[in-house]
Amino acid sequence: MKAEGVRNFPAGSTNEAGQYADPLPEEPRQRFRLVATMVQGTAATLREAWRPYASLEEARLAAREMLRNHRVLRVAIVEDRIPMQFVEWVGR
Repeated sequence: MKAEGVRNFPAGSTNEAGQYADPLPEEPRQRFRLVATMVQGTAATLREAWRPYASLEEARLAAREMLRNHRVLRVAIVEDRIPMQFVEWVGR
């Protein structure tokens, strides 16, 4: 059986004029992540490495917190995009 008259709409709602409206708030345009250089092991167990940061100052504070772990040598702050864009190193 063929479905006639069925139209696919993109995810989101439509307003009264039939225009597509995006109900979700706009995400921050620039987000940051932390990449740690470790003495031994990986940074997978460090919660700061998993979280995205909305501002550079938030990322710097989290990097300083990450450096309290004795296995972390230094931390790179990168822009969360593909490919990752290096921003700065945070060291002891």
